[in-house]
Amino acid sequence: MAHSIDTLVSSRICHDLISPVGAIGNGVELLESVAATMPEIGLIADSVDSAKAKLLFFRVCFGQVSSSAQMSAREVETIATAMIQTPRLTLEWQMQSADFTRERVKLLFLLLLCVETALPIGGTIVVREDDGFVVQADGKRVQMQDAWAIFKGGLVDVTPAQVQFPLAQAFGGIHVESSETSLTVRF
Repeated sequence: MAHSIDTLVSSRICHDLISPVGAIGNGVELLESVAATMPEIGLIADSVDSAKAKLLFFRVCFGQVSSSAQMSAREVETIATAMIQTPRLTLEWQMQSADFTRERVKLLFLLLLCVETALPIGGTIVVREDDGFVVQADGKRVQMQDAWAIFKGGLVDVTPAQVQFPLAQAFGGIHVESSETSLTVRF
C-alpha cells in the first residue's frame, strides 16, 4: 500500500509542476524575443528545459503506471535523451520496437538512473534490444556504488539519491556485468 501511495504522490507532484514550469518556459521564450542579447535569459531557458526534462522523466520513473499503458519508442527516446544526455554523458538509442509498455519503460528509466551513477567522469550509454533490453555503458572509469549489490540479492542501505536501485530490483530479472571501463545491464 505504501508503494502505491508513494507512486500516486510522485505522479501528482510531477503533474502539478509541469504546467507552471511550462508557463515559465513560455515566458522565457517571450523574453528571448525581446531581450535576446541578455545571457541571463539563456541560463533561465536552460534551467527551465532541464526542469521540464526531469519532470517528464521522473513522472515515468516514480509515478503511477497503468499495466496497459503504452509509450512510443520516439517518445521514450526523446524523454530519456533530454534527461540523460549531458556534456559528459552520451545516450545512444538502438531500439527496433515501435511501442513499449509504460511499465517496461519505467524499469528502463530507473536502470538508466542506476547506470548514470556508475559513470562519474562520463561516458556513453547505449540502449538496445537483445532478447529483452540491454543498457551498455562505457567510460574511462566505471564506479560501482554499494547500491549495485542489491541486484545480486544483497541487503543495502540506500540514500534518497539511490532510490532507483530498490525500485528497479522490485521488477526482478535484472542481470549486471561490469569491468573497470564497462557495465552491462540486461532485463
